[in-house]
Order: sequence, then C-alpha cells, then structure tokens
Amino acid sequence: MSEELSVGEATADLLKELVAEVKSLRAEITSLKSENAMLTKAMDDPATMMRKAGWLRAITPMADEVYDPLNRELGDGGSFTSAFNSGDGAMIEKRSVDEELRMWQSMEAAMPPKISPSSRNYR
Repeated sequence: MSEELSVGEATADLLKELVAEVKSLRAEITSLKSENAMLTKAMDDPATMMRKAGWLRAITPMADEVYDPLNRELGDGGSFTSAFNSGDGAMIEKRSVDEELRMWQSMEAAMPPKISPSSRNYR
C-alpha cells in the first residue's frame, strides 16, 4: 500500500513540475510574441526605430546640386556654376589629381612643425 502511495505522490509531484514548466514556457512565449510585434511595428517605420536608437535625421541636397569631381560631362570648360550661389557667377573649377596633390603638399609644408613635450628642452 505504501508503494502505491509513494508512486502516486511521485506522479503528482511530476505533474506539478510539468504544469509549472508549461506555465513558465507559456509566459515566455507571450513575452516573445509581444516583443516580436513591437519589433515588426518598428520595422514598418525605420525613422522611428533610428530616432529611438539616437540617430538624427539629416537631409542631403539633391544629386544635381552637388559638385561631383568625377563628373566627366562638363564639356570643354571644365567648370560649372554652383547651385548654391546666389547667381553672382561664382565658378567651381575641376583640378587634376596632380594639382590637388601639389596643393595638399604645399599646405602641409606650410604647417608649423609639431613639437612634442619629450622633444623640448626645459633647462
């Protein structure tokens, strides 16, 4: 009789544990479903998702208003009128890579030398 009672108690304990596990799994599934719904809603509006992540919205100019140094369709003049000026005739000229390199080298040569604290003589 005591064996039947202990088998019945063991079965009851096992069923209680199974019920508790099923309840915890059901709670996790409910949590995951709500999180999935929230993420799906965020993916429908990426601007909101990015704003919540801390990104700021920036508006860039149209492609026609931007100077493109690789634009090869300028003709013989080599320059065009900027879309940002007020019509005073300011021109942006295209430079070759060699001219750009020489210009950067001359600017670098004009900079004062860097003096680190360890190279100074304090005495």
